[in-house]
Amino acid sequence: MKKIKLIVIVAMASFASCQDAIDIKQPSELTPERAYETVADLRLGLNGVYAAIPGENQIYFTSLFTDEVALGRSNGGQGTDGELAFMLNNTSGDAASIWLSNYAAINFANRLILGAENVDVEAGTAEETEKNVILGQAHAIRAFANFQLLSYFSENIKDDSSLGIILLDYVPLNTDQSPRSTTGEIFEFIEADLAFADANLATTLVTNRTFIGQNFVKAFRARMAAYRGDYALAKTYVDDLDATYNLTPKAQYAAIWLDSETPGSEVIFKLERTRTAATGNFYQFWSSVNSSVSGSPFFEVNRALFNLVNNPSDVRRLIIADATSLIMPNYNDPSVSDADYKQNDVLPVGKYTATESQNLLADVKVFRMSEMVLIRAEYYASVNDFANVAAEIGAIRTARFGSVQTMATPANAQEAWAMILNERRVELAFEGHRYIDLRRLGPLAGLGVQRDPRDCAFNGFCELSSSDYRFVMPIPLSESSANPTIQQNPGY
Repeated sequence: MKKIKLIVIVAMASFASCQDAIDIKQPSELTPERAYETVADLRLGLNGVYAAIPGENQIYFTSLFTDEVALGRSNGGQGTDGELAFMLNNTSGDAASIWLSNYAAINFANRLILGAENVDVEAGTAEETEKNVILGQAHAIRAFANFQLLSYFSENIKDDSSLGIILLDYVPLNTDQSPRSTTGEIFEFIEADLAFADANLATTLVTNRTFIGQNFVKAFRARMAAYRGDYALAKTYVDDLDATYNLTPKAQYAAIWLDSETPGSEVIFKLERTRTAATGNFYQFWSSVNSSVSGSPFFEVNRALFNLVNNPSDVRRLIIADATSLIMPNYNDPSVSDADYKQNDVLPVGKYTATESQNLLADVKVFRMSEMVLIRAEYYASVNDFANVAAEIGAIRTARFGSVQTMATPANAQEAWAMILNERRVELAFEGHRYIDLRRLGPLAGLGVQRDPRDCAFNGFCELSSSDYRFVMPIPLSESSANPTIQQNPGY
C-alpha cells in the first residue's frame, strides 16, 4: 500500500534521535532566522507550508478502514491484512502517516512564523500588510493541522480534560520530548491562531479557492464547532457562508471533480495538485492505470455505499463510481457466483478521475458548502427540529437530482442523526470524512461500519461498532519510541 512521504516527514517531525554528526550545527545551516530576510522570502516559504498540508493519506485510510471501498478485480493483496481487516495499532502506517504529516505542516508553519520575526517592514506600508496576511495564513494552517490531529487522536474531542496531542508552538530540537497536552489546551491554542488569522485576513478578499481567506476560517470554525457539539455556534458560521456560496447545480457538479468548476461553485477551499508540481495525488491508491473498468482497479466502491446512490437521476452516482462501471441489478442473488460478481459488477472509484489531462490527479476538496448545509442539519437534529433536518438534506438532493426532492421527516432523534450520517456518507464519499463521522455521529445514529456482505465475505469483517476503541487512532510507535513521555490511547 502507498503511504505519503513518510521518509521525509519522519525526518522533519521526530522529536528525538541519537546525537551524531547530523546534530552538529554546520556553518552553512539554513535556520529560520537566516532563511527569511524579506517579505518575498516569506511568500516563497508560505508556498512550502501549503504544500505540507496533508490530504490524500487521510482519504485513503478512511476509504479502506470504513465502508467506502471493496476489493477490486485487480487487487493484489492491498489492504487485505490491514485496513480491510480493521487492523489498527501503533505500528500501522496509517496512524504514522496522519500523525507525522500533520506535524510536518505544523513544523513548516512554525519555521515561517519564527523566521518572520527577522523580517523588518515599515509600519503602515503595503509590505507590512502582506507580511501580516502571510502570517495569518500560516497561523490558520497550523490551527488546521492541530485540529486534524485532534480529530483522529484526541481521546474525546468534546472533553477538554481528555488527552489531546503534543502542543508544538516552536521549532523543536531533535532531542525534545513532550507529553500530550489536554484537548482543551490544544483548542485554546487553535483559537489563538484563528484569532490572529481573523485579525490579519479580515480586509483581504481571496477569490482563489486554493489560498486561505476569511471564508476558510468560517468553514473551519463551523466544522470545529460541530465536532465539539456546539451546534448553535456552528450554525452561525454556516449561515454567514450562505451569503457567498450556493449548492452547485446538477449540470455543473461534475466540473468540481475535474477542477474546472465555475466561479459560483460550492468549493470553499481545496488543496491544489498540479501536473507539473504535484505534492500529492491519488495515483495507485485505488487503481493502477486509471479509474475505468479496464484501468486495473485495486479497490472499487463498496456495494453498500453504491446502493445508497444508485439512482440515475442523482448526479453523484456517476461521480462516486466511474462512468464505465459494470452494474449487476441482481448482484446479491444467491445464484450469482462470486466469480461472476467480481467480473460483472465492477465499480471503480470515480471521484478523482483526472485533471490537467493526467489520470488520478485532482485537487483535494477540504471545505464545500454541502458539508456546511449538513452541519446546519446537525444543529436542527440537536434541537429536535426534525422537519428542518429533512429540509436541509432535501436541499442537497434537489441540487444533485436537478428537481425538487422532498424528504420524509424523521420520527425521532436517532432517525434524524441516521439520516444526516447516511447523507454525509454519500455526499462526502472519498473526501476523508467517514471515519471521523462514524466516531462522532455513529453512536447518536446507532450506526457503525456497514460493508456489503458480498464485498466482505472474503474475510468476514463486515461490521464495526462506532463505539469501538479503534475510532480513536493509536499514537504511532515512531513517536513513542523517540518520545517515551507520551501517553498511548486506550485499547492499544
